[in-house]
Amino acid sequence: MKIRFLILFYFSSALILIFSVFGIFSSYKKFRFFIKIFTNSMLMSLKVCCNIKVEVKNNQNYDNGYLYASKHQSIFETIYFNSLFYNPSYILKKELLSIPLFGMYLKKLDMIAIDRSQGIKSIKYVNEETKRLSEFRPVIIFPEGTRTEFGVQPDLKPGIYSIYKNSNKPVVPIAINSGKFWPKNNKMKSGKIIIEFKDPIQPGLSKEDFLKKLKSDINSLNH
Repeated sequence: MKIRFLILFYFSSALILIFSVFGIFSSYKKFRFFIKIFTNSMLMSLKVCCNIKVEVKNNQNYDNGYLYASKHQSIFETIYFNSLFYNPSYILKKELLSIPLFGMYLKKLDMIAIDRSQGIKSIKYVNEETKRLSEFRPVIIFPEGTRTEFGVQPDLKPGIYSIYKNSNKPVVPIAINSGKFWPKNNKMKSGKIIIEFKDPIQPGLSKEDFLKKLKSDINSLNH
C-alpha cells in the first residue's frame, strides 16, 4: 500500500509540477486549473492505494478578513488547503522558496516567507504582510511551526499571538487528524481524514487565553 501510493503520488506530482510551468505567467484564476489537478491527483492516489477518504466539517467559508491556524501533521493539508480555499496565502519557511519549480510556484502565489535568521525584522515583515493580504485573501498559518506526530500536542510558537494581536482579526482554528493516516514517516493507514473548522477566536484575548484556546481547538481531533 505504502509503496504503491508513494510511486503514484510522487510520479504524478512531478509530472504536474513540470506541466504547470505553462501556467506560470497566467492569472491566478487560470493557474488554479493546475492546482486542482495537483489536489485531485493526491486525492485519487490516497483513495486508490490507501482507501483514505476526506471529510470537511463546519466550513463556513469565512475567507477574507480571517486568519486560519491549522494543526499540521502531514503533507496532505499543505496541498489540500489550496483547493479548499480560494487563493490562500501560507505563512511558511523561506527555505521552501528555494525548491526547484515548487519554490517558483510559491513565489507566484505570493506566500509569506519567514526568514528566521532575521529575527524581529522577519516578525515585523510577517505581521505587515499578514495584515495586508488578509484584507482580500485567506491567510493560513501552522502555529506549531512544523509537522507533528498524531497524538502529540507541542506548545504553539509565540509568533501566532503577535500576528493575531497585530492584525486585530478573528482567527479560525482548524483541527485535523491527517497524521493518523498519512504521517511524516509515510506509514499509510486506511481511514478518513477529517478537517474541522472551529468557531473563530475573536480579537482582544490575552496571550495566555488566546494560546490556550487555540491549542485546545486545533488538537480536538488529535487523539
